[in-house]
Amino acid sequence: MVTPDIDQFTLVLQSTDMFDFDEWREWVANNLINTFLVKSKMLNLFDNFGESDVKLPEGYTIGYSFLNAPFYFCIAYHEAFTKMGVIVKFSAYAWHEYRKRYEQNFNEPIHLHTFFKLIDSDDYSFRLSRIDICCDFFNENIDIAKLKRSIEEGRTEIRYGKY
Repeated sequence: MVTPDIDQFTLVLQSTDMFDFDEWREWVANNLINTFLVKSKMLNLFDNFGESDVKLPEGYTIGYSFLNAPFYFCIAYHEAFTKMGVIVKFSAYAWHEYRKRYEQNFNEPIHLHTFFKLIDSDDYSFRLSRIDICCDFFNENIDIAKLKRSIEEGRTEIRYGKY
């Protein structure tokens, strides 16, 4: 059985409102974060949200996470570069935990497309800036050592994107 899934993904939120430079760090960025957290229901599913205890994404200066979580989830922004928006990073484990808890609490499954519908807001636009897909092979009798040698020796090739 081959099971494709999402390994990790990153979103960028951009304000749909016009604002002055100082307003970005005074209230706009935090408003976007709060709207995202409410819309996604993350505060219903996880505890201890606060100033980040994980490494912030490269280039971002202010960030938040679920403290002492066993997964990487971070939401951050740069205090001076408003065009960077607010970044939301889910590790594979964070996304897995979110989906599991969402289904347990709301008695319905959630997938990326339904998650996007859930977080939709007039306060911000959002785009998927990164998504890593994984494929798990279960009971396929694949010899990993043989596959590795075959790739190294050029008998098997891995393709990415359009080919």
